[in-house]
Amino acid sequence: MTGWRNIKRQATLCAGLFGALSVAACDPELIATPVPPTPTIFILPASPTVAPRLPTLPEGESADDALATQVAAFQPRVPTLAPNTSFTVTPMPPPTEVFISLQFAMPDGALLDGLLFGAPRRPAPTVLLLHDADSTKETWLGAARALQTSGLNVVALDLRGFGRSSGVRDWSRATQDVVSVLERLRSLPNLDPNRLYTLGIGEGANAALSGCARVDFCRAAALISPLPMLAAAPIEATLPAYGARPLLLAYGRDDVRSAAAAAALQSNSRDAWRILPYEGAARGMILIEREPNLIEIVARWLLE
Repeated sequence: MTGWRNIKRQATLCAGLFGALSVAACDPELIATPVPPTPTIFILPASPTVAPRLPTLPEGESADDALATQVAAFQPRVPTLAPNTSFTVTPMPPPTEVFISLQFAMPDGALLDGLLFGAPRRPAPTVLLLHDADSTKETWLGAARALQTSGLNVVALDLRGFGRSSGVRDWSRATQDVVSVLERLRSLPNLDPNRLYTLGIGEGANAALSGCARVDFCRAAALISPLPMLAAAPIEATLPAYGARPLLLAYGRDDVRSAAAAAALQSNSRDAWRILPYEGAARGMILIEREPNLIEIVARWLLE
C-alpha cells in the first residue's frame, strides 16, 4: 500500500512539473528575445535646384578683348636665384604653370583650342606649332617647353576637329584657320607682331607653309616631315606666295612621302633655305625624339 502511494505522489509531482513547463513555453514574456528599437535615420532634404549660368564677359568686352586681357596678365613662372656667393642656394622645384589655355574664334564660329607657353622675357618672337593628322597639340608639350626656354613665345594649336577644338576635321580649311590664328596672335600683347613663325609636322607642316605664305607678316616656316600634298594641293604650289622668305626643312631620307615632298620643294629652293636630311625613315615627332638636337637647331634658326 505504501509503495502504491509513493508511485501516485511521484506521478502527481511530474504532472505538476510538466504543467509549469508548458505554461512557461507558452508565455512570450518569458521566452521572447528583446529586440533593440530601429534607429531613426535622418534624411537631409534635397536643396533647391538652381539653373546654372555660364560665365559671361563684362559688358562691352568682346571675346578678342578677353583673350588679349588674358595674355597680358599671364606671367610665366620662371624661377630666378638672387646672386649671392656667401651661401649655397638650394633651388626650388621648377614651376608647373608654364602655359595657359587660349581659344581662337574662327569666322564661321568654330573655336580652336591652344596653349600659350610664354617666353621668360617679352615681348618676344612667337612660333605657332601645328600637329600631324594622328595627334593633337599635346604631342608638342616637350618641344614647346624647350622652345620656350630658348626665349620664344610658343602657341601649340588643336586644328579644327582635333583635341578640344570644335568643328569637323577638314584639312582643306586648315590654311585659312592658320591665317586666322596668326592674325589674332599679331594683335596680342607681349607677342612681337613682326616676328611670327610657324612650325609643323606631317600634314601640319603643309598647313604651316601654306598658312605662313598667305600673310606677309609671317617671317618664316619650319617643316618637319611634310607631305607631297595636302587636301589635293601640291606642296610646291605654295612657293610662289611664300617667296624668298627663309625656310627650314627636316625629313628622313627613307621616309618615302616626306622625301618626295622635300624633292619637290628643293627643286625650287632658295638661298635662305636650310635643308636637314636625316638617315632613316623616322618622321614627325618620332624624328624629333630620335634627333634630340633638332628642336635646338630650330630654336636657333628662328631666333637668328
